[in-house]
Amino acid sequence: MVDGRDERTATDALGWDELVAQKRKLSNDLKGITDRLIDIDKNQLHALAAEIREQRSTLDSFNERLRQIRNDVEKNNADLLAVSEKISQSKNFLSIMESRLPAESEESLQKLVQDSQAQLNENKYRNDREKNEIMSRSMEASMKLEAIKATRTIKEQFSQLHQDSTRIGAIILHLDSERDSIRSKFEEVNSALDKLYESKRKLSADRESNLAEYDRIAHEFDLINGRLDTMADMRRKQREEYGHGLPNDALFKVKETARKKLESGGKLSFDELKLLYGEHE
Repeated sequence: MVDGRDERTATDALGWDELVAQKRKLSNDLKGITDRLIDIDKNQLHALAAEIREQRSTLDSFNERLRQIRNDVEKNNADLLAVSEKISQSKNFLSIMESRLPAESEESLQKLVQDSQAQLNENKYRNDREKNEIMSRSMEASMKLEAIKATRTIKEQFSQLHQDSTRIGAIILHLDSERDSIRSKFEEVNSALDKLYESKRKLSADRESNLAEYDRIAHEFDLINGRLDTMADMRRKQREEYGHGLPNDALFKVKETARKKLESGGKLSFDELKLLYGEHE
């Protein structure tokens, strides 16, 4: 690390033209660093921040969809359980009813009911006993018909319940597949975010490095400006005291030599003392 004294010593060794050239170079360096800092702040960091917001928004949408899927799966599982219970009940009912179904066909039973009802309506019976027998046959046939219809209805419901079960199961499988896909994408976005954050950290470190370099060059630039100001003042005094006879920087360099000699503990001649402290005949 170069301290301030070493910087001044290095600057003191340069002449006017060298200092001007160095100032011009430092000015260009400062402009280059400034351009890089502007690019980092307005372009690169801004673009990274926008992409990070976009990726985080994607994660939020994933989380929201996962929440919806979880609710949908719970609801469909509850529906599937209810359907499964109904299937079990229907199956038990059918196992009981099918063992009790009449041997007669539905058509023959319907004809028996119709014929019995016609006999009753037309009073085609000889006595009350015969009437009661007709009514009993009609009622029995009606009960058998109801058993057949009930069994048919339960079978239809049983078939529909199986379709519902298959449909709900397919929905759950689809939701599970979508959930797995989202979780995979979720990991991909998280990985992308990690890389973006790492890029942001590196860019921030680069920014700090450029700021430190800017401060260093600006300090050196100020030293050179100060040196040029001092030399300009000495030139002005040189012209006032000695006219334009001496070459540029000649008197200045003589005075600098005398000053350094004095600072190092050396003895100055009378002429050197006059020159150093601005005395002249």
